[in-house]
Amino acid sequence: MTSTLLSPMVDYYNDEEELDSVDDDDDRSFRGRDSEEDTEDASETDLAKHDEDDYVEIKEQMYQDKLASLKRQLQQLQEGTLQEYQKRMKKLDQQYKERLRNADLFLQLETEQVERNYIKEKKAAVKEFDDKKVELKENLIAEVNKMHHSNILFLTCILAGGINRVFLPP
Repeated sequence: MTSTLLSPMVDYYNDEEELDSVDDDDDRSFRGRDSEEDTEDASETDLAKHDEDDYVEIKEQMYQDKLASLKRQLQQLQEGTLQEYQKRMKKLDQQYKERLRNADLFLQLETEQVERNYIKEKKAAVKEFDDKKVELKENLIAEVNKMHHSNILFLTCILAGGINRVFLPP
């Protein structure tokens, strides 16, 4: 009976030894995994630092390239050889020439209009002058005829002896 009672205890101790040995195995393998994981973590950190350094280098290189490009463009702009600048200047020059041409055409049109108005007004003035001249000539002829008719009537009356000296013109 004691053996039955002792046997579970012995089993317990045996099991505990087995567990300890298993734990030792696990600890060794776990420690091995730890150092492998630590190595992996360290290499990942190194890779991350390396990637970050590469990123910073690439970013710096891109910045330097862009800066050099902008400086080159500025130099070309100052020299007047920048292609975009030349295109814009050509476009502005074309617009300038077009505006000059339009201004010249407008000036010619206005000049022609003024000349037509001048000729029209001159013709109207000549016609008015001629009409006035004819009118004055007709009025003068009518006046002369009236005076002539009055003189004939007066002379006829004098010859007839019917007018006193009072009515004679001085």
